[in-house]
Amino acid sequence: MMTLNYNEKDFQKKLQKDIEMPEIVHEHINQAYRLIENNAVLQKKASKDPYHWMKSGGRIAGGMAAVLAVGFVFCAINPVMAKNIPVVGGLFEILQDNVSFFGDFSDYATTLESVDGTTADGSEADGDKTGNATSENTYIKAADGLTITCSEVYANSQAVYITMQFKSDKPFPETSTRAESGTPVIDLDMTGGVDFNSEASPVIDGQVEGQFLDDNTYACIFRYDLAQAAKDYTEYNEKYDEMTQQVMDEMGITQADLDDQTDEGYALLEEFINKVSERGGAYQKYIKEIDIPDTFNLHLDITKVRGLEANYQWSEEDEKKYGTDAGYYKYEGDWSFDIPVTVDDSQTEVMELNDTNDEGIGLKSVIRTPYELTVNELYKEGSNSDCFMVALDANGNTLPYNESTGNCNNFTIQDRDISTVDIYFLDYLQYMDELKGQQNFNNPTKEDGQKWKKLLEENAKYHKTLHFDSDNAKN
Repeated sequence: MMTLNYNEKDFQKKLQKDIEMPEIVHEHINQAYRLIENNAVLQKKASKDPYHWMKSGGRIAGGMAAVLAVGFVFCAINPVMAKNIPVVGGLFEILQDNVSFFGDFSDYATTLESVDGTTADGSEADGDKTGNATSENTYIKAADGLTITCSEVYANSQAVYITMQFKSDKPFPETSTRAESGTPVIDLDMTGGVDFNSEASPVIDGQVEGQFLDDNTYACIFRYDLAQAAKDYTEYNEKYDEMTQQVMDEMGITQADLDDQTDEGYALLEEFINKVSERGGAYQKYIKEIDIPDTFNLHLDITKVRGLEANYQWSEEDEKKYGTDAGYYKYEGDWSFDIPVTVDDSQTEVMELNDTNDEGIGLKSVIRTPYELTVNELYKEGSNSDCFMVALDANGNTLPYNESTGNCNNFTIQDRDISTVDIYFLDYLQYMDELKGQQNFNNPTKEDGQKWKKLLEENAKYHKTLHFDSDNAKN
């Protein structure tokens, strides 16, 4: 397991260097910190709030070394799976029980069919003939000794799920695995978007979940956040920028003051972050929802495939030399895909709430699919939106966050009874610094679980109990 060697001042110095970083860099930083701060995922603010992840929970976790990767919460070596390589078109069936958003995808997914009449596994589209996939197959791309095949696709209005196979000319190096799930630490540098929203951010969270099938073959499920892509942030970004400038004016500071690498500068930066975080939620009203068509095209540009080396020990020298690639083996190239998507919402339930308490904190809506529960917050103007969300199932157990998303308002539900779900909003700093939620909800006994629920109820800034159709809620 890797260790952290940064102190708080080192961490803050690194943070200040990131204020002017491109959005894609912030995305990878957010990806790292969301896992560190809660040993699972961190509630990620919208892209125009690049400061939130430096909160004290992140400071406790350690320094900016976290931007190297999510590897600081991972350990062990992934033993290569001793299996025969399957037909590519059957990856959902193999992988669907071993990802955080697990469930039955194989019965609903579509095998991708190339323009040359073959499926992604190289067989004829009618299934009667087989053959070798050719360069004409638009779902098979090779570069840098690595062949990537997009195999199957399933989508609802919340996400698009795509199976991928990575075939290397040489055996993959030994790869670190996530401590909780044991899945290899592999992620993709990628951009892309949907053809129905030109305003969607091209930055894509490229964390994938999967397993090695043999020494040369890795297979995974990639989750694309469709709900996020179906939003127009144009007005939101303008208003958010105005708000951050207003905060700076109120504090009587400039960007140079926030860049000041002194104790005074660090204090100003943290005060600024706190004020922006408190006000940011109310600006969600400026985010415009875009209707998702029944069919559309998803474009993906993969430029790098990275795997965290087993037993890697981080060093500042490596960070200076390799940046965010320190500790990773990698393949670089151009793997571009255009994926036709058909949305199936036959199993999706939307619960519109628009409920807030006297403090202006509450829930806009809750959306349940067979695999996930998405809880959308609602903050009125003047409310303190610097909150962290926790959800409990009908048995009082904490719902796990989806490991493949950048937001902690998305929970996995397949093995949980969600006929009743309790949603709690906690003060962010109090949750991270005092309540120590991860320790509480990992306690195995019912008595300790009851104590944890009581702790949530006593400290919640907002609490709502939801009920779902019992015929469909227990998975």
